[in-house]
Amino acid sequence: MQEAFDLIVEKTAEALKKQGFEQSKDFEEDLGPAALFVNKDAAYSIVFKTQDNMFELRSTNMTDDGPNTRWKSVSNWIFDPEQDTLREAEAIAADFIETVEGPNRLEEIKKAQRQAFKDDDNHPGPLFFYKRLVNVFPELKEQINEERSAYVVFRSVTFAREHVVPKIETLAVKKKESAAFKKLCDLLSEFYKEGDLDVRSIITIVILNSLSDTAVQNIMEHADDMLKKGYKYGVKWKGKKAKPEREKLRSKYKARASSEPPKRLSKR
Repeated sequence: MQEAFDLIVEKTAEALKKQGFEQSKDFEEDLGPAALFVNKDAAYSIVFKTQDNMFELRSTNMTDDGPNTRWKSVSNWIFDPEQDTLREAEAIAADFIETVEGPNRLEEIKKAQRQAFKDDDNHPGPLFFYKRLVNVFPELKEQINEERSAYVVFRSVTFAREHVVPKIETLAVKKKESAAFKKLCDLLSEFYKEGDLDVRSIITIVILNSLSDTAVQNIMEHADDMLKKGYKYGVKWKGKKAKPEREKLRSKYKARASSEPPKRLSKR
């Protein structure tokens, strides 16, 4: 088992190194032998669960204190040390590499990151907008990291609906006299003026159209003329269904997270 573990870790490490991950030497796991790989945004770990005779690849986001302890299983394979050989270990390593890398994966990630931050005309994109909102809602930082670690393309619309809208609703209704609310209104006006088309649509069609009338009214009292005009146009889309975002996972988590049992390597 140790030879198989070392082989899988070594080969997976080579693929992760190309993405800026470094292996941490001080990592232990109660479930069995384990290895940890981290970069500034995300972390992967490989663990051999001794009770289950299973190799598992997991992912999570990084926090200020290190890897988030809420790991997501992205791929797992049964490995019986008494029967399986290094041939099976090679196959497991190949699957783990495909999971973290895949065809053209690095370029897809870089392209998605560029599009999320700024467009070709240097206008701020959705991810840049959300990172600025962290100054108003600090808890968004971890939620942004979780989203980026789970999906190749940042789901800007979904993120706004699930994480941003509820926070803005509470602030706009219950704390409309606060400095944080005034800062929020300034950011909405700033990014509607300077942001790309995606940011403008998110602010008007997604965020403002999802808020209560009271919340919108309070925001409009501080909004500049450009945002007020944009909202009048965006409100026409209220209640209309839009095409859902494509959700491209960074891993095989969705497929492997089903009720199906872990895949067993075939033997010849």
